[in-house]
Amino acid sequence: MNAQEFNTLASDSSKTFRLEAFSFTFQFGLNVFFNDYDDLMEIIGESEIEFWSLEVQADSVEIEVKSFKELQQVLAVYEDEPSNAEQLVYLAQIVSEGYATWENARDWHEDNYFSEDMNDYDFGHYLMHDVSCIEIPEVLQGYISYEAYGRDAKINDFVTIGNSIYNNH
Repeated sequence: MNAQEFNTLASDSSKTFRLEAFSFTFQFGLNVFFNDYDDLMEIIGESEIEFWSLEVQADSVEIEVKSFKELQQVLAVYEDEPSNAEQLVYLAQIVSEGYATWENARDWHEDNYFSEDMNDYDFGHYLMHDVSCIEIPEVLQGYISYEAYGRDAKINDFVTIGNSIYNNH
């Protein structure tokens, strides 16, 4: 494939994804537009790309990947639910913080999701009254520090990723 054919294939901006790359070898940057991993591989062929990031154009969601294998896994997650591209951001945070890989990030999210994020006081109150359903006599309620309880729970038993709280076990 010559440079003109490559440019024609790579610059079709109607495609779903854009790969931003920079070649340190040749000192130039490029955008490659593609619809899926096979489409990308057909376009780039044997080209050596040293840096890339994935962007879902329609939602301005940007995800950095470290290898083509990881890119393939991200695309597989997106292809399963293309209407929910924003979830890719949460999954990317789960992966980047080391809780899961792209292969099991969705399962980790589903298995460990606890609640939307809330301040320490509300989280402590939620845990004590809604989750644990502990009956606390009214005369003792003023002595309970819901804020401290919520903060300790977030430190010991939960982790906050993005706008969500997850079990940390």
